[in-house]
Amino acid sequence: MQKPHAGKTDYENAFRGFHFPMSRAAIVNAGRDKGGLDREVAIVFNALPNRKYTSLDDLKEAIRTVYRASGVVDTDMPI
Repeated sequence: MQKPHAGKTDYENAFRGFHFPMSRAAIVNAGRDKGGLDREVAIVFNALPNRKYTSLDDLKEAIRTVYRASGVVDTDMPI
């Protein structure tokens, strides 16, 4: 992945209404149900490990791990 297209606001919008703990499937479904999300956010949600996320901070760290695995440096990450 090159420099991320999605921004901080895209993720803040996606996280709105999330109640933890949440499974990856619940995160993907909640993002899809919202509609209007940046396509990259949906791709990153689908790339998350299949586990329960205990908090927003836990989810954000998992998202950073997905970006790092795609070659994105920390300074370019949207969250």
